[in-house]
Amino acid sequence: MRADAVQASADKMKSFDFQNFALRALIVLAGGVAAALFVLKGQASALPALAVGATLGVCAMMRYGPSAE
Repeated sequence: MRADAVQASADKMKSFDFQNFALRALIVLAGGVAAALFVLKGQASALPALAVGATLGVCAMMRYGPSAE
């Protein structure tokens, strides 16, 4: 059972997609910039809503996948 999990993990690493990683990194960066702008403009009370929205977005990406096809 454990060997199957290790093999599945190794297969995922072999199929590393740089475009997928770059897109996820860009989304995280955009969220950080949005949070910084909220704080700088004095709208820090909006940060919890931003965090909830980001969490829902992550859950949707996990469920439906990053496939662009």
